[in-house]
Amino acid sequence: MRSLVDSFSLREINYAKTRLNILQVVMNRILEKDFHEITVDEICRYAEISRGTFFNHFATKNHIFKYYIKLWGVQVRLEMEDKSFSNKTVKDKIKFLYHKIVEENKKYPNLFNSYLKEALESNDEIKLTGAELAYRFPNINHEPSKVQQLNDFSLGKTLEELLQEGIQKEEFNKDIHLNYTLLLLISVVFSAVVADHYISEASDLDDYYEYSLNNIFKTLKA
Repeated sequence: MRSLVDSFSLREINYAKTRLNILQVVMNRILEKDFHEITVDEICRYAEISRGTFFNHFATKNHIFKYYIKLWGVQVRLEMEDKSFSNKTVKDKIKFLYHKIVEENKKYPNLFNSYLKEALESNDEIKLTGAELAYRFPNINHEPSKVQQLNDFSLGKTLEELLQEGIQKEEFNKDIHLNYTLLLLISVVFSAVVADHYISEASDLDDYYEYSLNNIFKTLKA
């Protein structure tokens, strides 16, 4: 596999490293305080960069969330592309996505509600560069077509693809209302923002998702 310096310019590599460094600083600070309490000046101090450098890499502080979500999505997508994953039922594939959200909540509980709220925002989406993907995920193909495919990942699009796969494999009824079912599955994810007031443990959230999905699957059964 070609090295970073063989594939990308020094400028591209430095840009990728700086963005990833800024994100790591925020992920470290988020263990101690809520995201809204972290200032740009604080991020710059810990990342050892100027404010100008920060804004050359992120338009606003909230764009760090979009960056975090995008990288998380790439990680999930890559796990779904593993050969062993193709042998799972569509129901198990859908449950996998929800369990990944629970796992992230366990690691960064202060980010969870903010993540869900930011995931609702579709405008001004941040894009990952080939150098960033190669630096963060060194074992993957980082050709432009693959970079575009990974940038296109979204929870909604993936759930829609899985629903269509379930219909094709006759796991789900072919007469289901695809758009409404997709909306229902997505609403289960975001209902956790409300449920968070009543769910105190990540394991409870996992059970909540499991219960909700099992009830939805009963209505989809072929």
